[in-house]
Amino acid sequence: MFVLVAAGVFAQSRDTMKRMFDEGRFVEAKPIFEKLLAKHPRNSEYNYWYAACCLETDDSVNVQEMLEFAASRKIVKAHWYLGDWYTRRQKYALAADCYAEYIDNTKDDSLRNVAQQRMNLCDRLDRMVRNCESVCFVDSFVVDKSDFLSAYTMGNDVGRVATCAEYFDDESLPGHINETERGMDIFFSDENDDDIPLMKLYRRSKVGDKWGKVQPITGFDTKGNDDYPFMFADGVTLYFASDGEGSIGGYDIFVSRMDTETGRFFRPDNVGMPFNSTANDYMMAINEMANLGWFVSDRNQPEDKVCVYVFIPNAEKKRVDVDAIGYTKALALANISSIADTQTDEELLRKARQQMVMLKYGNNNRSEKDEEFFFVIDDVYDYRKLSDFRSNRARDLFQEWQVRVQQHKRHIEKLDNYRLEYATASQSVKARMKEKIIQLEWKIEDEAEELSTLEYKIRCLEQAVLYGE
Repeated sequence: MFVLVAAGVFAQSRDTMKRMFDEGRFVEAKPIFEKLLAKHPRNSEYNYWYAACCLETDDSVNVQEMLEFAASRKIVKAHWYLGDWYTRRQKYALAADCYAEYIDNTKDDSLRNVAQQRMNLCDRLDRMVRNCESVCFVDSFVVDKSDFLSAYTMGNDVGRVATCAEYFDDESLPGHINETERGMDIFFSDENDDDIPLMKLYRRSKVGDKWGKVQPITGFDTKGNDDYPFMFADGVTLYFASDGEGSIGGYDIFVSRMDTETGRFFRPDNVGMPFNSTANDYMMAINEMANLGWFVSDRNQPEDKVCVYVFIPNAEKKRVDVDAIGYTKALALANISSIADTQTDEELLRKARQQMVMLKYGNNNRSEKDEEFFFVIDDVYDYRKLSDFRSNRARDLFQEWQVRVQQHKRHIEKLDNYRLEYATASQSVKARMKEKIIQLEWKIEDEAEELSTLEYKIRCLEQAVLYGE
């Protein structure tokens, strides 16, 4: 009699726990399953339930062995959660295998379809890692998400990128805009008129002194939001970001090319890794003359921050050699785990850094409406007037830095004039000018390094006062 009663109580308790799990009460159920598992470590259901609760509540407990044990005991849903576990650790091939196992054995048609989608995504992520482009990253800096465009010091010769609210002086407008170099075209995003509004891309061209009608970008439909347009210098290649079809998560960067005869655009391609991730990646912009590119990502960032990456565009796509370096290192490059690991060509990097300094100090990238200046101290502080400085020494050095920046600009202008003169000069004049140009190039490069060093010193002095170092 006692055995029968105990068995009945256990069955009732098991049914209660299963119902708690099936109802999604994972936080409430997890400590109960944890205690039961401690008493019965070889119980396949307890292993499965506790591991699943940990994943559903984002617990950091290592549940791999529990799920593998449960899967070996024919608990089909364990394959689902094991796929989730591997996906979170970017072991995409193993995750795809787990979802395939679940698909082959489940009787739940609704989840089978979801598992199929997840398997396809994992297969795709694995291929993207193996086809990751080899890119040299020059720099990266974390900025406020609401003001990330202030970090795009691209120079005036590639046009302008801005929010539509700023460009049209209307705070109610969503989206972003790119005005081309000559100011004859704008590409921008705005909500369409569908029942469920989506951000879509539009174009407007100037004929003479008058703007034509707004035209939608045609030729493709991502079935999602399209934003952050940038037209490359060739007038044909359009970069933009979309969270629609083809995205691996959030906004991804895509590239499309225009049919110059019809004005329609071809099907866009995902630019792949390392530019895209399962987070939001957007606002690809390239200065062809400077051979520098920019994009922004919120991967591994708090909600109100993003990271702006500056990179060297490849003339032709070069893939990471996965066979030579191994999958783990290829994954690290795809994730941009360390920009230092991408900097393998010192001469290329030196020239890129020189171009960055010239763009930053050689062009006025801020509008007349902006404050006196804009100087970043760190991820928390940026200054716009001298009274913002807490360190007197940092303030004095900053004023010296401003003077030297203006001198540096004048030297860059002088070099530009020399080069223009050189292009049309006779051979005898070119011979005399060559040494002048070389000497001035060296001077500008030295000044750029000195400005960068002084800028770093100003930041350190100010941070020492701010944080009491």
